[in-house]
Amino acid sequence: MTIPPLPAEPTDPTPEVSQASHASRASPTISVVIPMHNEARIIARCLRALEAQTEPADEIVVVDNCCTDRSAAIARRFPGVRVVDEPRAGVTFARTTGFDAARSDVIARIDADTIVPPDWIARLRSDFRDPTLDGQGGGAAIAELSPGEHFWFAWWYRGFRAWHQRSIGVRPMLYGFNSAFRRHAWLEARPLVGLGDEQVSEDVDVTIALLRTGHRLRYAPDLIVRARLFRSIDRKKLSRYYETDSLTLARHRYGNRKRWAGRIT
Repeated sequence: MTIPPLPAEPTDPTPEVSQASHASRASPTISVVIPMHNEARIIARCLRALEAQTEPADEIVVVDNCCTDRSAAIARRFPGVRVVDEPRAGVTFARTTGFDAARSDVIARIDADTIVPPDWIARLRSDFRDPTLDGQGGGAAIAELSPGEHFWFAWWYRGFRAWHQRSIGVRPMLYGFNSAFRRHAWLEARPLVGLGDEQVSEDVDVTIALLRTGHRLRYAPDLIVRARLFRSIDRKKLSRYYETDSLTLARHRYGNRKRWAGRIT
């Protein structure tokens, strides 16, 4: 009887490919996405903080969302910043355009008024070396009460976060001023994400879409940025946020069912 030859052993990848693959797993690339509408007064501070990172981002995507001031021109002065246009007004449109434009393994999201600490990118790279982690939300200090390089009053945000998550029945929330998730997770969740600021709470919407598509999210309270949280404390804004939260929960049929009432069509 003729014995068939043994199958050829699989060849190992070249050292260059193997090392590149290992490096990719060990140190994911990071894109930072910043939606922007008429932020000429503050966008430079935001970008200077990213410029001063101990480990630089692989790219910074600033979305020009119908700016009529010098915001886009200021952003273009910074090396490594790519400005993309979104002519439809609203953060849901700007955010989606920015996420779609990002090219890295991990998409990090901040607002134009967010100030990140010097080790923010390094910390994200370290955290996302965990292959089971798909998305992460961080903490926030109140910029209006944090002079100089201080990051103060993070306890206020922790209290708000606990109340909001309990109210909507969604956790862990990923808020836009300090969050990150894998690009492949965004691509899987994207079909569930809505557009239109009058009908969608964008932070809640993205978080639910990621959870509904089976992604593992976590809250990292010690990953703190400075954010201008007080400019959201306005009776009209809070009323609108409550309504859009409820509409978003109802559309997904997710979270606190009591908030769905009369909003499911």
